[in-house]
Amino acid sequence: MKSGAAITSVPFVSGCGGGEDLGDAPDQQAQRIVARPDEPTAVGSVTPLERGTPPTRPTTPIASSARYRNGHKYLFQSSSWDVQQPRIPGGAARTAAFGPTSEFVDRHCGWPWDKVGGDWLDRDGERHGPKPWASIVTLKAPTSLVKAYTLDVTDLMKKVEAEDRWAAFRLATTLAPRKIAGTWNKTHAKPALQVQYTDGSSVSLNCIITSVMKPGIPNSVAPIVSTPCFMEFERPTKPVLSASLTLTVVEHPGNASAAVEVFLVDPPLNTDPVRQGVAASAGRLDAGIQSAPGIIGAQRYVDGTHLDEFVHPGAAINKWASREFDPALWGGTADKTKLPHKGLGKLIRTNADGVPELIESDYALEGFKPLAPGMGALRMHMKADATQDGDVVGYGGTGGASGSIFMPEPLFGRLPRIFVRYYLRVGTPEGTRYLRDPAKRYHVYHKEGQVAANWTDWAGKFGLTPDHTNSYGGGSGSSGGGRGWQMRLAWSDCDAFVGGPDEEGIRPGFHLYDFGPLNPPGYSYVGDTNSMIYWGKRGGLGGMLYANEWYCVETELKLNTVMDSLPGFLPDGELRAWIDGRLVFERTGLVFRSKPLYTAVLRPDLMGPVRDLGVRALWLNWYHGGVTQNSVPRTMFMTGLAWGQQYIGPMKM
Repeated sequence: MKSGAAITSVPFVSGCGGGEDLGDAPDQQAQRIVARPDEPTAVGSVTPLERGTPPTRPTTPIASSARYRNGHKYLFQSSSWDVQQPRIPGGAARTAAFGPTSEFVDRHCGWPWDKVGGDWLDRDGERHGPKPWASIVTLKAPTSLVKAYTLDVTDLMKKVEAEDRWAAFRLATTLAPRKIAGTWNKTHAKPALQVQYTDGSSVSLNCIITSVMKPGIPNSVAPIVSTPCFMEFERPTKPVLSASLTLTVVEHPGNASAAVEVFLVDPPLNTDPVRQGVAASAGRLDAGIQSAPGIIGAQRYVDGTHLDEFVHPGAAINKWASREFDPALWGGTADKTKLPHKGLGKLIRTNADGVPELIESDYALEGFKPLAPGMGALRMHMKADATQDGDVVGYGGTGGASGSIFMPEPLFGRLPRIFVRYYLRVGTPEGTRYLRDPAKRYHVYHKEGQVAANWTDWAGKFGLTPDHTNSYGGGSGSSGGGRGWQMRLAWSDCDAFVGGPDEEGIRPGFHLYDFGPLNPPGYSYVGDTNSMIYWGKRGGLGGMLYANEWYCVETELKLNTVMDSLPGFLPDGELRAWIDGRLVFERTGLVFRSKPLYTAVLRPDLMGPVRDLGVRALWLNWYHGGVTQNSVPRTMFMTGLAWGQQYIGPMKM
């Protein structure tokens, strides 16, 4: 468990991207998080001078036609860099985290193998079976011998073409390892796959990636790759007559002959059926859903509606001040002119910025298309604050949208379980595509005179999620225990910029980094990453949300049990996420809260934890950061919002 700064009675202030300030609380001490736990340092990396020619790819990455990560034309995400060198003298390098490892099909989106070391089909169709599709015995020779070997992979490529599989292979060796020339080797030939089609034509299929098979950080730019390893080629486009794979072995270590064996990669796939929920009992486009079982609230942005039907009109309200809330929450005399009664079911603006715009179905900018005829959306736009290398950006990020929808008073602070469903679309304000060129990931400074520059984050928080944040806990680094909590969603960009499956959209996940030193011992989630938080966990399907696509996003939070007697909690909390009605993430045995509540003198300008630390609001928090400002314009659209105590599921179209 990571140790954290001592927690005092002063209010916490967001330091890694709360997306809004905490009102007028005095003597605030900002907690600054200056490094992200999911961006490892570069150790033993390949420098640009050691690389060869990159794999053949278009200058501008090809457009993705996939809707889901596990339906992309490529299985593996490659990269043109393992270390992005600083563009400002004295700045830090940045390590790539894209590609396969021995643990993950895709480390970036948290898609694990079933079996460490990769999953495969053998020649008999047996998963993890022993019979290779092709093999060749390499020489017992001096280690330094360089020799090309050709394997007949006709049957393997016939299966790839007939079943429309990825041309992704796992290479293993018996008796002794071998080292082959990878796609980045500048001296020796990279792997070559020659295919003869039944119509008489032939083609050399491009090798997309050769990747070291090891735990930790992916490496697809090594010029020399030791076996076992992964590689992937372009898929064949027509029926295959014959095929051969040529490998250049550049080292023959082990003083023994060794067989190189080829297996067909067979990653785990999410084949869950679509789960229908209470929305199936409502009318088209959620008509009448407010009366469906378990529904607490809903917002339908159909043409002809107005923003003040969904966003409480008037000035922003300080949700960090108890004076704005009904005193009955603390046992006082009820006042139903205050929160949570005021604007119930509507988004309460809690700062002056970040107010969504209501658009109708004929809006035609930033890649928008309506989810269905007559269905509008909330548009949320984030400007580019950082514009060039060397900008001084401070320690905060950039806000895109912020506000809260509060639970009705009987549920406020008591609700232990909630489902939130909405449709999300990532827009393209820079053009028709969501390209993330690393040249625009600027090297910036937090303050004047800083010696080492920082890379812009290109990551942050998004979504409408349950929370119990207050002046004493729940925000950045301060969730858990008896103070408060949040369940924001995390997003990040992939800037490999080679046309791979992790590009042209955002990687979604749960932002659990804030559950650290305040949570009971043994339940810190500060270091959790990969399949512990990202939505590619269950067979890859939810690993990416691509731009210019509508996705039905639904999350479930079941808070863990709390009690007044020791130890004050049970580790039975649960998190789930569905994309288009299919379960993509599930994690149980979690702790988000514990008793006793943190108590402090209740001041009118501060807000403390209440009741059982149950759900008190839904928090709309779209934010860039991290600790740097946004460097490219961004737009998101949301429609079809509903929340309740039962699974909701996709709406009727």
